[in-house]
Amino acid sequence: MPAPDTQRQEMLDLARRWRDSGMTCRAFARDAGVTPWVLYYWRQQVAGEDRPARRRRPRRVSLARVRVVPDGDAERVDVEIQLANGDRVRCADGVSVETLRRVVQVLRTAC
Repeated sequence: MPAPDTQRQEMLDLARRWRDSGMTCRAFARDAGVTPWVLYYWRQQVAGEDRPARRRRPRRVSLARVRVVPDGDAERVDVEIQLANGDRVRCADGVSVETLRRVVQVLRTAC
């Protein structure tokens, strides 16, 4: 009994030979010693393998400008998030990680 990978390859080759033969499924199946349904199944498998892999469209990302403010030029701001629409979220020194996490989570769902 052939290995599963070998048997799979043989069946894929059989379906390709049927596709290229121009014969009806019933006649080719009879000559090959298989049922027509076997050929139909493996024809679908061949179609899946011969089809080029689908490419996922890259997600469009809009970048925001980043401006570095030197110390003393503005009030103490450790993190500033500027949204695509121009709104800004400023987080002062000492903001908790949990609060910042909640703000970012709300911005992701709202924007």
